[in-house]
Amino acid sequence: MNVLIAKTKEECKLWKDYIVVVDVLRSATTVCQLLQAGKRDVLVFEDTQTAMKFREEHPQFEVYSELEFPAGFEHKDNSPALAAKADPKTPALVVTTAGTKAVFAAQQACGIFMGGFCNFYTLATHLKSLSRDVLLVPSGLFGDSEDVEDFMCVSALKDFLQGFGNAENTVSDIKNTLRYMEFLKQGPKTAKEDAKIAFQVNGLALIPTFQFVEGQDFAVCFPYGEQAPRHLTGEAPMQSSQEPEVTMPSLEEASMGTVEQQPQRPSSAPAKTSTSLKLSGLFRGFLNTVRKEEEELKEDLLKTFNKKGEHTVTIKPVMDPVDSILQSGEPAAKTEEKMPAVHEASRGGKKKAIVLFSGGLDSTTCLYWALNQGYECEALTITYGQRHDREVVSAEFIAKKLGVKLHKIELHFPWLKSSSLVDKNQALPDLTLEQIEGGKIPSTYVPGRNLMFLSIAASLMDSVGANAIVAGPNAVDFSGYPDCTPAFFKAAGEAINRGTKMGTSEGVEVLAPLMRLSKTDIVRLGAKLKVPFELTWSCYAGGQKPCGHCDSCKLRAKGFAEAGIKDPAVED
Repeated sequence: MNVLIAKTKEECKLWKDYIVVVDVLRSATTVCQLLQAGKRDVLVFEDTQTAMKFREEHPQFEVYSELEFPAGFEHKDNSPALAAKADPKTPALVVTTAGTKAVFAAQQACGIFMGGFCNFYTLATHLKSLSRDVLLVPSGLFGDSEDVEDFMCVSALKDFLQGFGNAENTVSDIKNTLRYMEFLKQGPKTAKEDAKIAFQVNGLALIPTFQFVEGQDFAVCFPYGEQAPRHLTGEAPMQSSQEPEVTMPSLEEASMGTVEQQPQRPSSAPAKTSTSLKLSGLFRGFLNTVRKEEEELKEDLLKTFNKKGEHTVTIKPVMDPVDSILQSGEPAAKTEEKMPAVHEASRGGKKKAIVLFSGGLDSTTCLYWALNQGYECEALTITYGQRHDREVVSAEFIAKKLGVKLHKIELHFPWLKSSSLVDKNQALPDLTLEQIEGGKIPSTYVPGRNLMFLSIAASLMDSVGANAIVAGPNAVDFSGYPDCTPAFFKAAGEAINRGTKMGTSEGVEVLAPLMRLSKTDIVRLGAKLKVPFELTWSCYAGGQKPCGHCDSCKLRAKGFAEAGIKDPAVED
């Protein structure tokens, strides 16, 4: 699954995979708040004319909009604060400057979501479960390009899906912008209340999704996981005093083949009366488009995000791929003897990844992780004069065992001898774990190593048509290298997406599945994936057996000891 950010309106109109419309301050938060308040008769319109015409025929609907209407036309502001006070029994229609226009531009998409910071983690968790590509649409494309909060939110969402950053830091940045200050001072009377709701991260833990109805000028809005109200899809009359009759199938029921898997677009318009909507066709909700692997998800799967004590929220139903393996009671699928079956990517091809592969503990775990996730892998091993070239033997042996194609590249840069990892005349550091983790960059740092490696991997990726690069940096138990940090990999990923054919045409992922794991968790993950620890090599000193004194040996020993697993690569 690739995640891209929309650049133009036309891109949204042509997109056929999933779309997320992001309108932070108003539309997304207002719609989330209406659904949270219990409303299930919620319609969205593209413009005021169609909204007014509908309202004339259905006066029981209350209107939420910041747009101008003729004098005497009763409506509420597009305000999350006002939506929070809504009567759940009163149906509502929403028409806005940008958010609902973006929804209507997305009619070719197989599924449409709406979000912002108010449902950030719930939305992110669901997006991680999707196999088809996702286009993030800042509603500012359809309204005011100065709505920086929308553009910052989609950027934060993409980063988070790729393992970097969090919503809270981005919210803090937005609150320091001129746009935010002007909204509080010059916005509507409810501006402060609206902003408070909009920036309470995951305070509205649901996902609005949309169903376009045949022959009508509106889309039905309802929470993902529920079914659209029958009286809005033509299966029952719509009356002003009637409470919506809602059938809510579980994800498990949806996976039993009782719904179609591909949505069908309307072709003709039925007649409409003032007392009922005679609509043809049954509800073909968003669940119809979910692929087989998504249908197997269960409602009882939980995911907890804990951002270093700053924000804790429980969301469902899907787990992160790494966490799901770590927490699974069953071993992961074996990959030692042959590569697992490769899943088809959303664009009709295969998921293909270039794995930076040294033969060490971390990179081998990454290779097994990528195979477990369904990627067709090609491994890239780079020598640069490192004194521990013994690791290359491990890389070659493991790649051969797995049947993975291995590309071996040699670099000859004399200036790299500034590192004790290359210059054998320098002594390797012999530090305590506390000193290793103290943040000081050690002499084993190789200048620009990961920058060089990622550039070479990007070139290989472009030439073979891969859509992902997998690397094994770790920012928890590591020696303080500046090119092993989330910030570096975020910047490198952006550069690769802007500077390669695959990146600019389709979008690529730079995946770092171990970035947030401790060495202990990496060992546990490797054990779940059946990584042949005895074949991996970590020692910086090289030789025939690990030295036990270098940074890498000590961090590896710590990981195995805390995981309660014997390291088969170390003799007693």
